[in-house]
Amino acid sequence: MQRPQANITAIAWWLAYTVAAVWAQKLVPGIDFLAPGLVLSMQERPGWRTLALACFWCLLLEGMGNMAFGYAFIWYGLLALFYLAGQWLFEARSILFMCLLGAGLGVLHPVLIHSLATLQGMAWPLKRVIWEGVAQAASFPVVWLLAKRMLPKRLRQDDVYV
Repeated sequence: MQRPQANITAIAWWLAYTVAAVWAQKLVPGIDFLAPGLVLSMQERPGWRTLALACFWCLLLEGMGNMAFGYAFIWYGLLALFYLAGQWLFEARSILFMCLLGAGLGVLHPVLIHSLATLQGMAWPLKRVIWEGVAQAASFPVVWLLAKRMLPKRLRQDDVYV
């Protein structure tokens, strides 16, 4: 069982991460800064906390975006699937694996945007969406590495009291 102080620290840290990521998404539209946090949460403490974060972040993304309901759930669902499938083949905490996840998300972004925009009868500038995918692929491992380094030691899986 985790100490109460560690739970308060975890809530505060993930809340601060969420605020920083939403702020970054406002500054750089088209890039999901929450996705690396979801992977970090899956690495450190998979389970209810990760599921709660994913649900909360899905609701945030759905509310902030222009797409019809469903983009964030597909986005995070496929990210979780990519991560779970990839951890069988790669070291789950390696930067190479994070680069591969970023590349997968970079390809997935334009595909999802195009698919959902087509369903809604919306026109999206394809060139811009492709560049957003490239930016997502490039930023994902960097944001993951920064979040991993900033995560307090007492919240890391190796330091959790069970």
